[in-house]
Amino acid sequence: MRAARLLHPEVVFPSMYLIFLTCAYLGYIIEATRRFLVPVFGELHALSLILSLYGIVLVTISALLGRRIELKLNPGILLPVMAALGFFALQSTFPEQLFVNLTIALGSVAFWLVFTRYGSLRILLVGSYALAIVAVALTLSRGIPLLEAGFRESVAVSPARAVFHGLAVLSASLLILNTRWRIALPAIAVLVLLGVLSGFKSDAIAVILSAVIAGLAANRLSLRALLPALAAVGVILTLVSTQIASVAYSSWKIPPHLYIFYRTGFTFSVFNRIVELSSPWGLLHGSAMSDVSQMITSKVVLGYEREHIITSTLFGPAMLDFGITGLTIVALLLGAYLGIMHRLAGNPLATASYAVALTHVLILIEVGLQPTSVLFLITLLYLSLSSERVV
Repeated sequence: MRAARLLHPEVVFPSMYLIFLTCAYLGYIIEATRRFLVPVFGELHALSLILSLYGIVLVTISALLGRRIELKLNPGILLPVMAALGFFALQSTFPEQLFVNLTIALGSVAFWLVFTRYGSLRILLVGSYALAIVAVALTLSRGIPLLEAGFRESVAVSPARAVFHGLAVLSASLLILNTRWRIALPAIAVLVLLGVLSGFKSDAIAVILSAVIAGLAANRLSLRALLPALAAVGVILTLVSTQIASVAYSSWKIPPHLYIFYRTGFTFSVFNRIVELSSPWGLLHGSAMSDVSQMITSKVVLGYEREHIITSTLFGPAMLDFGITGLTIVALLLGAYLGIMHRLAGNPLATASYAVALTHVLILIEVGLQPTSVLFLITLLYLSLSSERVV
């Protein structure tokens, strides 16, 4: 029961966001990281912290309210939204592949419709795990992103990476809920290793977090399981992140144990710059939140000549587009969404979906919201609403 209370969104989300803000602040205090942040960004401003805390409070309140909502919605209503978002994300990334993009978008929606009518948890588990392996194999067959900076950037917004991330996280939570430990643990370890090799620490961390959250929610794990899970996350955030940074920048002078403070400090510094540029009513009016590649920030906010993927915290894109109004709307909607997903988590599939949704929102604290994340979260809501049909 104690673990279950800790998994309430109004507890987990503000706790993790406050940890993020603390690490970012320490990045500006610790001399080894401060000397790389202040010359580029200058000092942090109080308004950025105030707006972040404002967003955290809104998410917390709306999550509490969302847990009281008994959502009676025909899940079929979400299918056209999922198709439209899927097509938009693909078309934005691959504009020359109109027919292929339309086929994939409609095909994925047809798959979920058929599955929720005729499928089972075992089919979903085996299918999602197998497709995750195939997706990452397609990437690794062309190289190892962990060791090649240019290749890593080229696959960052690829369909293969999106498929691996989404299905690996879902299958990890289902493994904990529906298989024996001797099967679940090695299978999850393989997903974590493949996530590391693919060069994106968020993929590997998401697999770990979703499995732990699902296990705690279903009382298949005790709070003691958090220690090895957090240790694994710590290794990824230090050693793996340092490896990625070293490959990307050729030389890297920040010690591995301080990487998390630099990284959070950098990301929050980008949000700090966004607040300067877009307060109070926004600057881009939709371009940032619709940017699947997350590269627009590098040019508009940081002035890079060559586009790069730049993270700006959960509230960064909304703030850049619509200022305080955008931040407010995103915070309220995300909080209500998490509360509703928690209330729906009354069976294995809905519990797994909540674990994945909560994990994804926690990852977004650093990464920022964009169209594929919205599609992913809506798909998880569809699975939760349809979960009583799936056994």
